[in-house]
Amino acid sequence: MKLLLFIHSLSSGGAERVSTNLANYWADKGWQITIVSMTGCEQDFYQLHPSIQRIAFSLNTESTSLLAADNSNYQRIQALRNVLKQQQPDVALAIMATANILLALAARGLNIPVIGSERTPPPMLPLGRAWEWLRKRSYRHLDAVTALTEKSARWLKAETCAQYVPIIPNAVTYPIANHPPRVSPDIAI
Repeated sequence: MKLLLFIHSLSSGGAERVSTNLANYWADKGWQITIVSMTGCEQDFYQLHPSIQRIAFSLNTESTSLLAADNSNYQRIQALRNVLKQQQPDVALAIMATANILLALAARGLNIPVIGSERTPPPMLPLGRAWEWLRKRSYRHLDAVTALTEKSARWLKAETCAQYVPIIPNAVTYPIANHPPRVSPDIAI
């Protein structure tokens, strides 16, 4: 299996941890994994399996105007589209809403199965007017959009054009890694 994972960054967040754990698991099973991020590698927090290919766009600049935002997103979509054409993955998976939107737009017409993955309850973390408008319309171009809960799945079906919304909770690694920093349970916060 050849899988491309697209995410904003590999910093120390929960979605990044889940993505890294899944990528490492699949790489350990012999899958060919490529992780693509909008940020550079300098923010990477989690260790990747040695066989995982890492592509970092460094295209996460703040936009100062609507025109600058349009230009930045066009560059992100084109960069991702070029990687999709070059890599020809069996499946492309985006993690989090903006990555889902960018993947949906970048993969149009490429005949690559694309899956979006919502890792937070969408109504609890609104994207802003422009991104919500794009989410509402672009999700129809995804073959699936995964949700963490039934409530999130209902929202995605009602508020977007998502065709297929399976519920897939976060993966859990067990046993839980025990490494520094450690905080004693006797210390009050």
